[in-house]
Amino acid sequence: MFLRWARAILVLTSAFVCGCASTPADTKPNLVNDMPPPSDNRMVTGALASNYQLSVTELGYDCRKLTGLMQVRILQMRGYESRRHPSAAARNVQSIATPIWGGTKEGIDPEGQYQRDLAMLEAYNQRLALKDCRTFDIAADLAATTDATPMPRERPRTY
Repeated sequence: MFLRWARAILVLTSAFVCGCASTPADTKPNLVNDMPPPSDNRMVTGALASNYQLSVTELGYDCRKLTGLMQVRILQMRGYESRRHPSAAARNVQSIATPIWGGTKEGIDPEGQYQRDLAMLEAYNQRLALKDCRTFDIAADLAATTDATPMPRERPRTY
């Protein structure tokens, strides 16, 4: 009886190990919130405090595109502090199960994702300022309690 259980456990363990070994090491982002890993086509745009580097594609965005992307991301991030986050145990189980059975990495590190999104917003806002476009008050827009779409503020005129 004991030998039968030992064989069953050995077969299941080897199946899980083979499943882990067969998953590709470099996976593409699954969701909009998954940030792509830095690649060779990333370009440094100056000394950014946020450590987010705009890609060549992002550098080509006009004011309207940057503003729209920022509005969507601010709406996604709004209310982060008041939302319930998964427990550490749930995040650990997900981080172990995702490579085996597949799925999204969304929610494994909510604080890290929030900081990456915030860094992206700051870099986009700085890009808007460099292009002489209207910018956002990111802290105020994230703290807003309404579902209203955040709007950029009028830039002060310098003469």
